[in-house]
Amino acid sequence: MHPESDVPMHERMLIVEGRASLAVLAQVGAGLPEEKPSNCEVLFISFAYADIPIGRTFSIVFPTRAPQSALRIKCEILAVTQQFAKPFDEIPHGWKTICLMKFDDGIPDIVATLPTVNGWYENRDTVSLCDEDTWRLNVG
Repeated sequence: MHPESDVPMHERMLIVEGRASLAVLAQVGAGLPEEKPSNCEVLFISFAYADIPIGRTFSIVFPTRAPQSALRIKCEILAVTQQFAKPFDEIPHGWKTICLMKFDDGIPDIVATLPTVNGWYENRDTVSLCDEDTWRLNVG
């Protein structure tokens, strides 16, 4: 178990690599809910900084290389799976996962314009999700 409280505040960012393609959705669909509200996106998530439970929310999104371009949002993890379509109750520490994320005010352009990918490592132009305190430490 590796809770967020064990991770330095400035490292508590979830890195989004891209949006899942239709082929990926067909492959991992059994690990995600059948119904996906219109304000949701299935995203490829990079290595998790901690064990992050379903229901965890984030309040900031920004281009990983440009934290000064942040937007305030409300984003919630609704479901977590991986390439074998096994559902998880959290994003396990150190794992790359595929997550159903809900954006309360609609999917922000910064996420909607991410490339559609078939796997991890296809896109290096990532975006980050975090809380206000983490963002402030990284924007310097």
